[in-house]
Amino acid sequence: MLNKTHLLGFFFTVFVQILWSQQLSILTLSDFDLKGPVEKCVVFTKYGQEQYVFNEKGYLISAATIFSKDDSETAYYKYEHDRLVEKRVEVYVNGRLDKSASLASFYSYERRPNLAIKERIMNYDRVFIDQFQYKYDSIGRLFQQLRTNLEGRYIIDISQEWDSLNAVKRLSYLTDSLPLKKVDSFFSTPKNIFNKVVTTQFSEGTMKSQSIELFNQKKQLIKLQELNYLVQDSLLVPVEKIAYDYAYNELGNPVKEVIKKGVTSQTKKLLYQLDGSPYKNWIKKIVTPDNTYTTRRISYFEKNLP
Repeated sequence: MLNKTHLLGFFFTVFVQILWSQQLSILTLSDFDLKGPVEKCVVFTKYGQEQYVFNEKGYLISAATIFSKDDSETAYYKYEHDRLVEKRVEVYVNGRLDKSASLASFYSYERRPNLAIKERIMNYDRVFIDQFQYKYDSIGRLFQQLRTNLEGRYIIDISQEWDSLNAVKRLSYLTDSLPLKKVDSFFSTPKNIFNKVVTTQFSEGTMKSQSIELFNQKKQLIKLQELNYLVQDSLLVPVEKIAYDYAYNELGNPVKEVIKKGVTSQTKKLLYQLDGSPYKNWIKKIVTPDNTYTTRRISYFEKNLP
């Protein structure tokens, strides 16, 4: 039987990606740790298969989770002029299309005079679910998102500012003048490469969590610290701290992860088997000491192979 929470998680992930980005994102090969002219990638999991199909530009055109021959969910992406214009998620339960859970999103683009994007979401029973509007300023920065549904209308204002040395960029997200999220990006000089990102989440205007990410010169995440907070007697008290350290091989694949929580520490090592192509994509990843593994089957556009 299909677990519908998987679908809800998928759409929440897509929504957050759009909300916190500066533009409507297109998923590409790099989002799935793939290189070269990949046409299809099948990931074998303990619950079934994940199947990803790409066009020759490397854009994702379909993403399917196959639980069984009768239970699946598949997302389809349609592009025009390198813009996402339509996204559909079709859910099959016991071999039948579940119209109430299957969703379609349609995107329209306007300039008046600045860019504005409208997203309208409905299910396959033609029931309206949500509408989003994304408004951009004259230099292409997202500054406002409006969400409209049967429960009401919600507005998120987004501002961007730099410090006097142009070394720190702050993105702030507010609703009804209350902070939702704040992202501070720190850039090194003179190459202007970001090396630290501090993300703070708020609930009803009060800080609830913070993450600190450190990057190397290859833009690889090498350290991550996550902090959760609780208000006690009008004071903000940290209640949980988790730290992660990462190391990579010469291909950019993570090979070591150290997790520290309180006084405990756990180290994981990752081993890879490559596909033998010039692009050196991995087809098997083994995690020790868990002894768990992930297998991928990758096919390429043959006419684009060297």
